[in-house]
Amino acid sequence: MSAESSRSNPPLQTSHPIKFLIIGGGIAGLACALALRRVGHHALVVERRDRRSARGEGGIRLPPNLTKIFFHWGLRDALREKGLVSHTILFTRYESGEYLGRQVWDQDVLRETRGVFMLMTHADLHDVLYEAAIRAGVRVRFNADVTSIDPEEREVELATGEVLTGDVIVGADGEYGPCRTAVLGKEVRGNPTGLAMYDTVVPGRYLPEHLASLREDNGVFVAFGEGRAIVAYAVHGGADYAFQFYGPDENPEGKYGDSPTVSIAEITRTLDPRLENVVRHAQDDGRLVLIGEAAHPFPPGTIQATAMAVEDGAVLAKLFSHLSEDRQIESFLFAFQDLRQARARSVRAGEFASAFFMTIDGEGAAQRDAAMKAKSTSGGNVLEGGEGEANSLWEEIRTIFGYDCEDEADDWWVQWGLLRERALSRQTDDADVDYGEGEGEGHAAPSLLDFSAMTVQVSSTASDYDAEAW
Repeated sequence: MSAESSRSNPPLQTSHPIKFLIIGGGIAGLACALALRRVGHHALVVERRDRRSARGEGGIRLPPNLTKIFFHWGLRDALREKGLVSHTILFTRYESGEYLGRQVWDQDVLRETRGVFMLMTHADLHDVLYEAAIRAGVRVRFNADVTSIDPEEREVELATGEVLTGDVIVGADGEYGPCRTAVLGKEVRGNPTGLAMYDTVVPGRYLPEHLASLREDNGVFVAFGEGRAIVAYAVHGGADYAFQFYGPDENPEGKYGDSPTVSIAEITRTLDPRLENVVRHAQDDGRLVLIGEAAHPFPPGTIQATAMAVEDGAVLAKLFSHLSEDRQIESFLFAFQDLRQARARSVRAGEFASAFFMTIDGEGAAQRDAAMKAKSTSGGNVLEGGEGEANSLWEEIRTIFGYDCEDEADDWWVQWGLLRERALSRQTDDADVDYGEGEGEGHAAPSLLDFSAMTVQVSSTASDYDAEAW
């Protein structure tokens, strides 16, 4: 039996389609729009850049909790065409290249998660989602720069002066886009962590001989160093390799795509000499991001950054597949926040822990390396079994991979959504009853979950528009 989910049946369709205006045409925005169209809602995506720029650069890792969502959506073949399935991680020391061990993805674990671990480029994944979204009927407008947002009126103004409206506005415009500022009322920046990440793609012919095993099993290469680290893996069918170099940087400003604030030469100053050829051919294409500086909760380059964005869209669509009246919009948005906030916070903490686990120095690094080498010598996987930090890290990964966001949304509907709908139905029935004097006199209908404190604004004419004109 395949470890991959085979579920790609048509999802539940809403009986009350509304209009979603999605700001941001990257992977998050396209995935959200596709998910909403799959359940019958209308989706318009506006992106300030052209399509080529929006596709992004560099490599991207798709963990099982992400690939199983795409498999549910019928994208298995498209992903297989552009991506590679990975089964191993090879660990070495950054400075010397000393072998620390290997981790082979446990097939039983993957079978439980119903997904696989895949490697591809950001541009290729963007293409897969864009083509699927267009086929599903999503409208995408590139070169549409949003200059202002009015949450109360649920409208946005473009740089051209054009005004667009939606019943629900979805902000998928990243850490420096206008949506986060509109929600918080001010710009919010994170605290710098002292790490920078240089992201590049290098032709496969420059891969050093000691990493040749990566060609055989589409493995991921991880090098641990003192304040530095590398993550690398095959893309473009193995013709190229995505490299992400982590190194120290105290500059408090910067975002993905900015000019580098530290050079690749400085980041790789203590690197294993056998990787010098990779660095030499990475200099022209790299991008730098300051981990922790961006307002977006997940820094680029981490394994779960894209997964969390897609999970958001999948959960939103699952909830709104049950929409039958405008009055439900507020409670569904409330449920979305309730389901996603704790999940994203927990996974984000784990991603930063992983980054620091790779770059720890001193006694902590010595203990980590010794534990991994001992496990490798005994013939085991280096991230599981035994005691200690490495084992805890692997157990956390197992839990994250096994999470099914769409099942969580379905559970919310069964446990809370239906309960509220039935209570509303009973309230309506009771309102028609004449209690008369005595026991029922002066009593209101049975109380419901109180959403009066919600500040989400929604349209009172959610279905009153021309979908074609929009």
